[in-house]
Amino acid sequence: MSILLSSLEKKLHKVEKTEGKIWIEPAMDFICKRTPDGLIKYVSPSVYHMLGYEQSELLGKLYTLFVHAEDYKRILNADMPEVEEVCSLTYRIKRKDGVYIWVNSQITVVRHPETNEPLELLSVTCDVSAKIKTEHFILEYEKLNVVGQLAAGIAHEIKNPLTSLKGFIQLMKAGQELNHNYLAIMEEEIKRMEAVSKELMLMAKPHKSDFKSFDMNELVDHAITLLMAEAAKKCVEITKQSTLEDGVLFCDGNKIKQVLINLLMNAIDAMELPGEITIAVSRSEEELTISITDTGKGIPAEDLDKIGKPFFTTKANGNGLGLMICYKIIEEHHGKINVESSCNGTTFAIKLPIH
Repeated sequence: MSILLSSLEKKLHKVEKTEGKIWIEPAMDFICKRTPDGLIKYVSPSVYHMLGYEQSELLGKLYTLFVHAEDYKRILNADMPEVEEVCSLTYRIKRKDGVYIWVNSQITVVRHPETNEPLELLSVTCDVSAKIKTEHFILEYEKLNVVGQLAAGIAHEIKNPLTSLKGFIQLMKAGQELNHNYLAIMEEEIKRMEAVSKELMLMAKPHKSDFKSFDMNELVDHAITLLMAEAAKKCVEITKQSTLEDGVLFCDGNKIKQVLINLLMNAIDAMELPGEITIAVSRSEEELTISITDTGKGIPAEDLDKIGKPFFTTKANGNGLGLMICYKIIEEHHGKINVESSCNGTTFAIKLPIH
């Protein structure tokens, strides 16, 4: 509670003293008190500046009625903070004009001093729409940047099957009978081209967050499919090891795939040629782990804490945004990325909670 109250004191008013006058600028954040069931008991007047509602229009109503349907379940299932803890939630909320905006709420719980039962929830909510839009722009930019880097390798990956198809067609034209062995090989080559082009199109296509059940083994296989040409060009062998019988996880499959591709590309770039990359997939009762290990020269110990920070990179022509996006995506999935490195290589371990 003391943490939140300190935050409130800073956010409620901005005071500036100039030539003996005190100017008070009302904050755009609003404060809300509600019951554990979500009924609004109090909301500060500043809610009008952000959402357009008068206080009287909100009192006695359920807070979740104003939350976007896609975020509703996540809000309801969020763990209630313990004593002196502050919970942070980012979600969409509806303004009076019907438009949804992204907000962040810092929430704490007032509890009964003897029974520790929750009495009410106290939150400070601010508009983070501009921040979310910026993050979305960087995400799409970095995704297209990756697609651009892969394009030359993908073109080569498609060119080889086309050469094979052309050769078999010429052989069958010269022959008197239809050769079913040739047809089987041609069909496999067409499937290979189809898989590569499909993965590339999915990567390039803009999309909204879409949390569904995905098989993690399949996501890893798809990422490897896109990187095989790039890896072969640089004499890097990619090996997958999985102990999963059931790799199904509730996640945004395209975003997880983007993380895998970014980490694999970084691993390929980090190695002296030839090299090896091992992707190990495993799970415990609580989390699923994907480890990407390369045989490169490693990351200096003093730089490990900087990994994932914007604009920090060890590449000559890098900008550090790729790893920042990876960390952000995994954070959205309530997971984490651990990094271990030595002179014999680096391991990025993605840990995702099993819901």
